[in-house]
Amino acid sequence: MKQALIIGAGISGITAARILAEHGFLVTVLEKREHIGGNVYDYYRDGVLIHKYGPHLFHTNFLKVAEFVQRFAEFFPYEHKVLGEVEGKLVPIPFNFKSIDILFPPEKAKKLKQSLLEEYPNISSVTIMELLKSGKEEIKELANYVYQYVFYGYTRKQWGKPPEEMDPSVMGRVPVRLSYDNRYFTDLFQKMPRFGYTELIKKMAGHNQISIRYSCDALKYLTIEQNNIYWDGELFHGPVIYTGCIEELKGKCFGELPYRSLHFELEDRPVAQAQPVVQINYPNRYSYTRTSEFTLIQPEKKTDHTILVYEYPIPCTKEEIPYYPIETKENRELYEKYKQALAPIKNLYLLGRLAEYQYYNMDITIKQAMDLAERLIGEEANGSSKREQGKEPN
Repeated sequence: MKQALIIGAGISGITAARILAEHGFLVTVLEKREHIGGNVYDYYRDGVLIHKYGPHLFHTNFLKVAEFVQRFAEFFPYEHKVLGEVEGKLVPIPFNFKSIDILFPPEKAKKLKQSLLEEYPNISSVTIMELLKSGKEEIKELANYVYQYVFYGYTRKQWGKPPEEMDPSVMGRVPVRLSYDNRYFTDLFQKMPRFGYTELIKKMAGHNQISIRYSCDALKYLTIEQNNIYWDGELFHGPVIYTGCIEELKGKCFGELPYRSLHFELEDRPVAQAQPVVQINYPNRYSYTRTSEFTLIQPEKKTDHTILVYEYPIPCTKEEIPYYPIETKENRELYEKYKQALAPIKNLYLLGRLAEYQYYNMDITIKQAMDLAERLIGEEANGSSKREQGKEPN
């Protein structure tokens, strides 16, 4: 019997587990927490579906990903919209023409919009980095304004350090929309699972070839010796997919990779709706970065009250859950040391945001899990074919 071991019952680990199980693998999933789903886990509280680890919005341009997740849940259309508090006013985020109209006098707003369209014809959005390189003074002025009032404070709170100390890719994620499109995402597929992510992932994991052990610290049972993986003291030959923090596999021998964590506070409000949109960002005021109103994500309103969550970025200690790798040149170099040290282990596969020390959207992790599982299935089939011919696989 083909066996596979997966460390982590989050969305990437369970995606890989499902595909492998459907192709004959007996899959064991080990999860440190008491529940399935990792950071997309959600639950109902007083009729409101709460995203325990912060709002997760599903969107993708990958058809194969959209088709895959819809096998396990009914999805309903949902386009996420975000407002940000800038100089006491709520404006669309990402910054767009409506934001300009709200924050600048009419004549100046008109000139800015015209300059942007002339400078960047037939383009839907431009990053702050690109705007700062413009030869037009008014565009540079706008870029500096967005950087100061929208990006700088939020980044400092989110990452615990100013933007100039972060990897340039972080700046590259901040667009200015050259239109009145106020959707936060522009992907072709923007929908949410009607009954939440937990139900979706439970159904994904509902295969007789998949078993899950909860409250299980895999590294108490998994050891690495001479580039071999041992499970419960026995040599394990099948693929091992690891979705946790990479440095823990090597006992943090090169030092700790830093992460940011989050603290959430829920607030019940005796009103039908507390915010004009699901999410409001606060780049310049308060110690929290944003508030989210989960009731507004649900397809049908069934309660006469609502629940807000306040999101506070915090340093990641041993007691906290690592959410975000901190992308700097030094941290990437440290990650590469761990990756190279693990490279000789041929049946170990790193998957997901923590194992690859990379910020990924949810659909990317699903696609990567699908691609990895399909590759492992192909390698197994190829190896079986060679063994049937009396040859050993390479």
